[in-house]
Amino acid sequence: MNDNRFMQSKDTKKPGILICPLDWGLGHAARCIPVIHQLTKAGARVVIGAGGAGLELLRAEFPGLEFILMPGYNISYSRRFPLGIILLLQVPRILFHIIMEHRSIGHLVRKHDIRIVISDNRYGLWTKHAYCVFITHQVNIIPPPFLNFTESLLARFVRFILKRYREVWIPDAVGIYNLSGRLSHGKDLPPNVKFTGPLSRFELTEPSDEPMQNYDILAVISGPEPQRSAFEETLLRLLPDTNCKCLIVRGIPGHTKIQIVNTGIHITGHLPAAVLGAILKNNPLVISRSGYSTIMDLAFTGNKAVLVATPGQTEQEYLARRMDDLNLFACWDGKDDSFSDALKKSRQYSGIVPGSIPSECSETCKELLKTTGIPL
Repeated sequence: MNDNRFMQSKDTKKPGILICPLDWGLGHAARCIPVIHQLTKAGARVVIGAGGAGLELLRAEFPGLEFILMPGYNISYSRRFPLGIILLLQVPRILFHIIMEHRSIGHLVRKHDIRIVISDNRYGLWTKHAYCVFITHQVNIIPPPFLNFTESLLARFVRFILKRYREVWIPDAVGIYNLSGRLSHGKDLPPNVKFTGPLSRFELTEPSDEPMQNYDILAVISGPEPQRSAFEETLLRLLPDTNCKCLIVRGIPGHTKIQIVNTGIHITGHLPAAVLGAILKNNPLVISRSGYSTIMDLAFTGNKAVLVATPGQTEQEYLARRMDDLNLFACWDGKDDSFSDALKKSRQYSGIVPGSIPSECSETCKELLKTTGIPL
């Protein structure tokens, strides 16, 4: 594991908290933003370990923190073959990365004086040399239909991993009024599980006070290639026919200038949370992948939405169907001929009332700092 530092924090004398999101899209990095805000607000020294687009996203949000390059799992998709088969072929490489990061984490925490490790879905970041926390909304992994027989095996594997950590944070609520459904509910959970409520990057981010254009539709693109590009191509083909003023955020950190590409169609690579939050306050309809971090953001902002799952990604397919069945957000299959129907249905659905599922991120972070006694 390469641990070259990108940026040095001003205070490196205090023991640190290392936060490491998985590099599968931007969602894992985005939902770490409120945790980082809460910990730095409390006076903790936070070190961020990330790679790829997640690294660029967090560097833009927290330019004053210390960063460590953490190699990702580099999970790849295909336009030609089902995702389930692609992931099955990559299992040996994923397990190799988990083993390697587990072997490296002990050295990493000693070298950088880390007292707490918070891993967002990186399975190998537990060590006896630090107080280790695991963030996940997938305690129960849904396999592709042709691999249904592996569901119990996956559940045992996940619980084996979770028991290695001192705490497991599930970013959802307890009880029937929850966002993740069967992904985090319905089966026995390990005793070290805590429900934090939704984690949204907009929770502690003040919206920009700069004047923002009003958009009818905000399309947010995310996920690994080539599916990210395929989704972008579809939206660029369909949105001009809506006769709406649209903004497409391509999910490519580092490019923040908004450009006009067509009549009524604006595009940008990425927007900081403060700017994106200001645009969302004007109540555009959101079109996005049905990733869990997106749903948590929508639960905070209250925007109506059209959700389209990444083909073959069972978690997103389940969440999109669930949101549609609950009459919260419209589910779109990604096909051209069903797009207009999805738009009409989305405006009939209620969305999620902001605050109806409260966040307990602040309390959870305070308890963590109290339990570990880390100097602030």
